[in-house]
Amino acid sequence: MLRRPFHESIVDAIRTSGCTGLSTLLPLIRRTKIPKNHDAIAEALKEEIERYKAGDTLDLDGNSKASILDEIEEQKKEAATAKKSEDEKKSVNLDDLQGEIEKSLGLLSDRHPGLSAWNGCLHDRLQELHKLTSQALGK
Repeated sequence: MLRRPFHESIVDAIRTSGCTGLSTLLPLIRRTKIPKNHDAIAEALKEEIERYKAGDTLDLDGNSKASILDEIEEQKKEAATAKKSEDEKKSVNLDDLQGEIEKSLGLLSDRHPGLSAWNGCLHDRLQELHKLTSQALGK
């Protein structure tokens, strides 16, 4: 059996749940962190709610149509904010990168490989470059 993530399989479950199944799925959706596919989930819910003439007053275990759709929208915004924050962590400040490269080039242009201080400075510069480039690559 092919297993899919919750945020994909729930859409099919909503569409095949029937009115009774919907009363089971709504609390589950409420208690579940949904990482993706928010629009498809909300659309499937709207269709099923309208299909069973539940309208705007769906009251299955205290779940109203408006509140469940609002919660899905809120989770969508939270997921977008989290993704943006993660993307910012992966991005590199080009000024910092340029500064580290210039410092490294300065050390390399005035080589003193026999001096432990020079080797220590070059080591520090290379570690900083590694840190910056790893951050950009997400590693």
